[in-house]
Amino acid sequence: MKNISENIVLVKQITGGKKVPLLIYLSNSPVPDKATRKFSTEQLPHVYSAMAMVSKPGLAKLIMNILFRVKTPPIPMKSFSDDREAKEWLMQYV
Repeated sequence: MKNISENIVLVKQITGGKKVPLLIYLSNSPVPDKATRKFSTEQLPHVYSAMAMVSKPGLAKLIMNILFRVKTPPIPMKSFSDDREAKEWLMQYV
């Protein structure tokens, strides 16, 4: 959670507090614990306008299912296997 908190502060400094779209590249990594997932979900809409996830087919969907089992994502999210398509989608949230 410390890492996420520090990242949020950094993003807010860089963007001047403006919500921005986020492009992330997913890789195989451990699933965060429940408290970290909850904190991340609560913080997303305060920092980001939308999130595009680029990964191998299936990975992003698996992660989204894990992170948002009960609730729908707090911001628009979509998974892609091509980062050009992800960037095009995010442009509507700039």
